[in-house]
Amino acid sequence: MASGVDVGKLNRANLRRWLKDGVTRDFRDTRYPSVRLRATTDRQRASVFLVVNERNRTKWDKQGTWPDMCIDTFVEQLPVMLAQRSAGGDMVTGAIEMVSGVLLWYVQHVMGNTTLSDSWRRNVQSAVTRHLLPRLGHLALSSLSFIEIDRLLVKPLLDEGYKPSYITELVNKLKSAFSAASDMRVIEQNPLAGYRSRMSLKVAANDTRLFESELSELFSRLSAAPMRIAMLFVLMMMFGSRINETRQARWEHFAGGMWVIPASHTKTKQEHRIPLTHAAIALIEHYRRWQLKNVGKRAYLFPGTNGPVSIRTAQKWSEDIRFKHFTSHDLRKLFRTIIADMGVDTVIGERLVNHSLPLLLRTYMLSDLNKGMRRAIERYHEYLIEHGFNQVAPEIIPRSSSDRGNAETKMASGWL
Repeated sequence: MASGVDVGKLNRANLRRWLKDGVTRDFRDTRYPSVRLRATTDRQRASVFLVVNERNRTKWDKQGTWPDMCIDTFVEQLPVMLAQRSAGGDMVTGAIEMVSGVLLWYVQHVMGNTTLSDSWRRNVQSAVTRHLLPRLGHLALSSLSFIEIDRLLVKPLLDEGYKPSYITELVNKLKSAFSAASDMRVIEQNPLAGYRSRMSLKVAANDTRLFESELSELFSRLSAAPMRIAMLFVLMMMFGSRINETRQARWEHFAGGMWVIPASHTKTKQEHRIPLTHAAIALIEHYRRWQLKNVGKRAYLFPGTNGPVSIRTAQKWSEDIRFKHFTSHDLRKLFRTIIADMGVDTVIGERLVNHSLPLLLRTYMLSDLNKGMRRAIERYHEYLIEHGFNQVAPEIIPRSSSDRGNAETKMASGWL
């Protein structure tokens, strides 16, 4: 039997070469010192071991056999596996002593909370698995400090080219984990109380606000965008809906003069019913005909590979309509600002954007609320048309019933 260790990158090509060469018995990757592969006698397979030191003894735990197991998936889950072993040891003593323990507890805490959106829970799990555990999980709680976060998390991420906004998001999730652990008495005190990412990130904040004076430029960008991209943000602009709600819209949700957003799609977990104006109905029906002709019959207004278009793709689309730095959420803010400037009642305005206002809403009869929402939407759509919205969607001011274009038709040309 061969002896020795081959060192290289842990991927399928290198593993096949190592087994075929038949020179060394073991294989390891310096990036993953706790992982060791050992070839079988016939060199057709390799046992995958997790090599850890527990109670001052080196322990080899077999995890599976390659190529039966996916080595890429194993490596991706490695930080979580190591942290779970560490956290498990901590739990025996009745207290969490490592950062990994707090992070793993927080993931379990979040994933079990069904009042949070699925996308947000997945974002937390991804942030912890990809960045926070590998970079900070090995620290003892007594060693965690502002300086260590700067040294092990913020500066390395900056050096690797990550945007300050993304790093700030990761820091905020880290802070949320420790804040929740402290509130739930999982840890005695919060070592990150008072920490702010701006201590390390000296980056000027971008003013992402959209102003009414910029409507013309926004309409111009929307009219030049491909049909489905523009339509997503046109709906958001017309109704103040969230991007996650809008991307999941199904044709069956538009009926009886209403757009009904299911509770499972909303941030408040409450069904949201938005009245449709004549202009909106004309726009939606025209888009339906365009989709049937150029894409085919679909259940979703914005279909993806399996179901609706992904949130990441939808967010990427928002970059296609930018004429300055703003986010998709800024369209929603612009909607709220305009209807407020028009004098729409606060309760009506908050209900249109589906904010939870149970105490205020008790003062309104449901029928009065629905009438107020319809009047506000009609006035708002008239306002958009007066300010040039027909250059984006001429169909709302009938000109022609012809359908022209293809799957990449630009918004305005497709409506003519």
